[in-house]
Amino acid sequence: MKKERKYYIIGSIVTFLVAGAVLVGIFCGNRQDEIDRTVHKYAPTGASIAIIEQGKIKEIRNYGYADKEEKKLVTDETRFKIASVSKTVTSYAVMQLVEQGKLDLDAPVNQYLTKWKIPQSEYGENKVTLRTLLSHTAGLTGSNEYGYTEPLPSIDEALSMHDVKLKREPGTLFEYSEFTGHGICQLVIEEVTGMSFEEYMVTQVFEPLGMYQTDYANHTNEKGELAVPYAGLWKATQVVPIVMNGAGGVTTTSHDLAVFELALMRYYADGCGEMFREQENTKSAGGTYALGIIPRYLSDGRTVYEHNGTLTGWNAQLVIEPESQNGIAIVSNSDKAYYMTYELMEVWSQKVLGECVADSLMKQMKKMLYVTKLVMFAFVLLFGMIFIRNSMLHCYFWKTSAWKIGLSVILFLFIASLDVIIFYTDCIVSLAWKMDNYYLFTFFPPDFLSIQMAAGLLLLMFMVRMNLKKVPCK
Repeated sequence: MKKERKYYIIGSIVTFLVAGAVLVGIFCGNRQDEIDRTVHKYAPTGASIAIIEQGKIKEIRNYGYADKEEKKLVTDETRFKIASVSKTVTSYAVMQLVEQGKLDLDAPVNQYLTKWKIPQSEYGENKVTLRTLLSHTAGLTGSNEYGYTEPLPSIDEALSMHDVKLKREPGTLFEYSEFTGHGICQLVIEEVTGMSFEEYMVTQVFEPLGMYQTDYANHTNEKGELAVPYAGLWKATQVVPIVMNGAGGVTTTSHDLAVFELALMRYYADGCGEMFREQENTKSAGGTYALGIIPRYLSDGRTVYEHNGTLTGWNAQLVIEPESQNGIAIVSNSDKAYYMTYELMEVWSQKVLGECVADSLMKQMKKMLYVTKLVMFAFVLLFGMIFIRNSMLHCYFWKTSAWKIGLSVILFLFIASLDVIIFYTDCIVSLAWKMDNYYLFTFFPPDFLSIQMAAGLLLLMFMVRMNLKKVPCK
């Protein structure tokens, strides 16, 4: 027994040392360059990051492929769709027209509309203003913007097609509007300027700011090559055409997005400030909302402003701290970058601003997954230690028949296959929401994979143990 106890103690020490080393590697990793480390952890097909320091674009970092099949690398000139970061761009354009006296934030938006109007409603259609639209408190029904065929409808036709109408009293509750709110702002800009929204934005906003590679195109053109969007692991997809470009249609480079961030910081210093002011009744689980941009408050009194964007095959993040004139612009042509953009905001802000800026919902998810991972690995370690201890005191042999072993193998493979189907194919989202090329695993950080692996290992260990019989060794 003393000899067996000696082996048990030695085995326990070795097991704990190995497990400890693995866990340190998992939880700490290489922290030499947090931005590069974060990108490599998520391994998106392609990405480009522009870093702003003290009011100047310090550097641009490019990663991976703009076109994996053609082996075209991402460069400073590679263009990406930035999805909902477009809302910040549209809000900036609206505020310019407000300061020119052509628009009023608090006037009934219907007074600017002739091609389409917010339908009459018991909730008061005249209470819908540009302020409520830009702050996501207008109380309108939504638009999924999927399923269009060529030729695309006009913005007013799209609003009619989706039967946009009021569902609650405007200004009373925050509900993020994927497309409708800023789509109506898009129509307002067209009505007031007499130009198409896209033409106005290029000639009156982008080019004057020096954003010469920015427009709303869904293809490569004279402004530059558009990256190929990738869904799932490495599946090349088509660009999803949308009509409400004011909500999600901007095509740009990381450099041009950084140029826009510099313009935002100048506007923060010189403008009326209303765009950056937290609006009434916008508090939600994700924080609060201003006009097309999200304020995040630091402990020293400063405020960071940010906005994220995601569409099939695209992810982007805009982050600025106007007082120090620091910022980061992130674009990617990969669904795998969904959580990466948020984490890059966190590591950048911790490094540059001395305080982590995190999306509230993403922060909660990260904590939940971290705790789950810790618990799962603890169970794996405990199960393993018990088995090691018992194996030193007992002998094991198979106590089951071949058909029971086969049934266990089939059950394990079935559960593993179900996990793959649910999280690593687009079957679930396609059946539930009729949207192709959406993969659930892309909406979780890499910790999720380690949790799945730990769960699979526990299941395997349990099934093996259930088919073994232990007896005292002679």
